[in-house]
Amino acid sequence: MKNCKIYLIRHGQSLGNLNRLYLGHTNLDLSEEGYRQAEITADFLKDVDFDLIYSSDLLRAHNTAVPHAKMRNLDIIDSIELREIYLGDWENKEIEYLIENHYNDFVIGWKDNFGTFTVPGGESVIGAGKRFFNKVSEIAKLNMGKTVLITAHAAVIRVFWALISNVKPENIATEVQFPTNASYSIIEFDEEKFIPGEYSCDSHFNSKPIQTV
Repeated sequence: MKNCKIYLIRHGQSLGNLNRLYLGHTNLDLSEEGYRQAEITADFLKDVDFDLIYSSDLLRAHNTAVPHAKMRNLDIIDSIELREIYLGDWENKEIEYLIENHYNDFVIGWKDNFGTFTVPGGESVIGAGKRFFNKVSEIAKLNMGKTVLITAHAAVIRVFWALISNVKPENIATEVQFPTNASYSIIEFDEEKFIPGEYSCDSHFNSKPIQTV
């Protein structure tokens, strides 16, 4: 049986990115620039013959998938299991607030020890990544021989990539970066394992998209 090929796309710039907010499950939409980025990525991938489109149920991810769906007359299958990490006490908080009020957790924990960190009142980074991994695995097994698009979020894509690349949790912070806004990553699934391809491809933009979570 042929492999399942998956394109993972991080959402375009969100209103949270624009305003330097950490969103997690907070359901803000794309910014005007985010909609532009989504269209550019969709146009760049217009010749990819996607069979199905899945998305996190959060607006910023779902609306990143819309241009791809319209091009191909496909429905978008939303899933809560493809959501970003739940940020608990940090939901919808400004980066500056987190630095000022949660310095040790935010800078030393989240930034420097990302893979082993648990957000106060929220999910563990690895727990969120495994949740995402399990859903992507389910999707892949259901769609062998097909090409699938999944739109999702920076932190869970980052951890997923580390898991399939055999990067230890304690090394994620230095070995795997956050994917950029509206970038795409390519993987294959051969019924037993994921095979990493290209990660966080964004050369189709004239300049680098915003990289904050």
